[in-house]
Amino acid sequence: MKIQPRAIQAFLHKPDPNIAAVLIYGPDSGLVSQRCKTLGMAIVDDLSDPFSVLDISSASLIEDPARLNDEARAISFGGSNRLIQLRGATEALSKILTGYLDNPAPSISSNAGTMIIVDCLELTPRSSLRKLFEGHERAAAIASYPLEGQELANTCKTILNEHGVSIDQAALQSLCQALGNNHGVMRSELEKLVLYVGDKKSVEPQDITDCLADIAETSLDQLAFSVGDGNTPLADTYYRKAMAEGTSEIAILRTLQKHFQRLDWITGQIGQGKNTGSIIAGLRPPVFFKHRDRLENQTRRWSAEKIHHALNILTHAEIACKSTGTPTQLVCGRAIIAIGRSVK
Repeated sequence: MKIQPRAIQAFLHKPDPNIAAVLIYGPDSGLVSQRCKTLGMAIVDDLSDPFSVLDISSASLIEDPARLNDEARAISFGGSNRLIQLRGATEALSKILTGYLDNPAPSISSNAGTMIIVDCLELTPRSSLRKLFEGHERAAAIASYPLEGQELANTCKTILNEHGVSIDQAALQSLCQALGNNHGVMRSELEKLVLYVGDKKSVEPQDITDCLADIAETSLDQLAFSVGDGNTPLADTYYRKAMAEGTSEIAILRTLQKHFQRLDWITGQIGQGKNTGSIIAGLRPPVFFKHRDRLENQTRRWSAEKIHHALNILTHAEIACKSTGTPTQLVCGRAIIAIGRSVK
């Protein structure tokens, strides 16, 4: 069963009791981790309880395939639900998990059953693991892509509300722009923001500038602006930093696509005789103030033809990265270099 985006939160807090295993995957490792935790808390009372929760690595299960079935059918201390967390799953586990799902342990509907949570990074639609969980009646699959737009804004508000902190609309727009879309980074930075506002218990635009300016400067947006500037050496620096932080190539390519799609829209508006500064000032989500001059300069450097050429490079790079066996890091890096050359 494939869980649709609009139904994910409801499922995480109240999973279908007849589901025996859930696959949570995607390029945003922070979001994958958070969703695994949320789902786990809906199954057992204490995720740190060794009698109710068991972690198994993909490598150890490959060495001992029978362990999954044995552990799933073990009775927890106290007769409550049991949770098995299968970490870093790979395609090699598809056969093992197929066998288990065809004859699973009693489900959590019995209040003394077992749920298996499987996590891994991004999977293509052709992935055998993804196909198994999307198609099996006793399994569910949840895709975890970087949050954006209204979903990102709602998530930020929810986390702040957990700490009793409110935020106005202008500050929320600046916050989403500054944070980027990695969920792991987002939560830690929001907690830092909560400490910063203290007893005031409300977030204003200036708080974002004062507390999170460094985050905005080191986000994927900085990579996109460096590519747009045609500054290939600086773009390469931010690219390597993004890779070191665990950002996927697909997330990087999509960030660049969004930047050039926005640039394409702006140049189109300018072609209709509208004022560049007014167009940029009215963008939503807003452009971080330190980047506005750079964006305006890019509208003068990039013609519509060059922008479309850059988008074509990025589209082909994403298709290549989704193909099995492709050296994705090399493909992504070459795309960045090619775009930098095209603006010269």
